[in-house]
Amino acid sequence: MKHSLWWWLLGQMTAMAVIGVLKSLGLWLLGVPLPLTLGLLAALLTFIPNFGPITAGTVATLVALTESPMKALYTILLAIGVQFIESHLVTPLVQREAVALPPAFTISGQVLMGALLGFRGLVFAVPLLAASLVVVKMLYIEDVLGEPAEVEGEQEAGDHSQKNASEAWAPP
Repeated sequence: MKHSLWWWLLGQMTAMAVIGVLKSLGLWLLGVPLPLTLGLLAALLTFIPNFGPITAGTVATLVALTESPMKALYTILLAIGVQFIESHLVTPLVQREAVALPPAFTISGQVLMGALLGFRGLVFAVPLLAASLVVVKMLYIEDVLGEPAEVEGEQEAGDHSQKNASEAWAPP
């Protein structure tokens, strides 16, 4: 589970960094004040599914509104565009490589956890789903069905630890 959660967190941080760079660059090109600060805020709030990007877009729009209504409109369009890229390109590609969670499973889990536990459930839904997928693979597929189950990150970690062990015990 440790490897699965580590890869999920690494994938999430990668997506956050991409969003922060895209948002900062877009706001800078639009001439909105504080583009780096607003980009950093967008990156950090991307960690909160669904509501984080809306909050970051609202703050950026309000800052742009201090300049002109047209900049605010362009900032809204930028937020929608960056969110579209993040939702349909960045996050699916990164998380597919990092954790291999099926999209329908992820969305269903977010809805269920959000309904049961509210905001905290929504925030922690994906890491809990990643951990539960590892448990199902290990306990059901391997133990009950007797088939080998590949857990994301496990092979790479196993190869690395075996390599270090063989190097440590190699004859001089």
